[in-house]
Amino acid sequence: MKKIVIIDGHNLLFRMFYGIPASIKNELGQEIKGVIGFIGSIKKIIETFTPYSIIVIFDSETSKTNNLKWDKNYKANRKNYETVPEPENPFSQLPLIKKALNFLNIFYEEVIENEADDYIASIITQQKNYEFTIVSTDTDFFQLIDNRITLYIPRGKKSHLYTIEELYKKYSILPNQYVLFKSLTGDKSDNIKGINGIGIITAAKIASCNSIENFLLNKQNEKIKEKLMQNKETIEKNQKLIEMNRNLDTKKVTFHPLNKEKLNLKTLEIIKKSTTNAFKLKS
Repeated sequence: MKKIVIIDGHNLLFRMFYGIPASIKNELGQEIKGVIGFIGSIKKIIETFTPYSIIVIFDSETSKTNNLKWDKNYKANRKNYETVPEPENPFSQLPLIKKALNFLNIFYEEVIENEADDYIASIITQQKNYEFTIVSTDTDFFQLIDNRITLYIPRGKKSHLYTIEELYKKYSILPNQYVLFKSLTGDKSDNIKGINGIGIITAAKIASCNSIENFLLNKQNEKIKEKLMQNKETIEKNQKLIEMNRNLDTKKVTFHPLNKEKLNLKTLEIIKKSTTNAFKLKS
C-alpha cells in the first residue's frame, strides 16, 4: 500500500505560530514565523516518513461544529480569532501557507461546515487502499488507529508514533475503546468535563470492558458503579462529542505524488518562489 501523511493543519499552524518566540517579518511587514515553521515542519515530516503523498486539512477561522447540539459549552474555552489583530492571529499566516502548498503541489482543504478531525477521519475510513499516518498532537485521533493507520505526535525529542501496540502500552486499551475512556477522563482542551473520582487507571479498566453495561455486570467497586450510574447521561453525551464522524463527503481529496525537486529547496526559497512579493526578512 502507498503511504499517505495527513497533517492536522490547524494544529500544526498553532504550534508553529506560538512555538517560535521571535517575530519574523517579510518586507511588507507581515508576520511569517508561522509560515516558516509550517513549511519547515512539512519538509521534516516528509524526511521522517518518506510518503507517496502528503495532504493538509485545516479548520477555518469560523469552523462550525455539529457537536454544539449535544453541548453548548463544547470548545467554549477556545479563543475567537475573528477579533484578534493580524500580527497576533495565526490565521493571518494561511494565505502565504496556501501559496507555498500550491507551489509544492500539496493538496489542502479548509473545512467550513464541519471540523477538520471529522474530515480526516472520513478520508482515512473511506480510502481503504492506503496506509495513513496522521500528524497531530490531538489525542482524539487515537480512536482511528488500526493496522493501516498510525498517529504521530510531534513533540521534539519526545515525538512518538502510535500504533495499536503503542496505544495499549500507554493506556492498556485498544483504539475502539478510546472514546469511552476519554468520555470518563474528560478533555480540558475541548471543554469536556470528565467524571469526578474516575482517573486514568480506572477509566482504562472500564473501557477495556467495551461498555459501561459490560463493566457493571462484573463484581466491581460499588462506589465506581454508583458514579457510573449517576453520570450515565454525561458519559453518553461525552461519547457523542468525542467520537468522530467518518461519513463526510471527501471526493475532492487528491493524493498528488511528492515533487522532490521543489521539496529539496530550502524553506525560505519555497516561500519566496510561492509568492510574487520579493522576500526579505526583518527581525
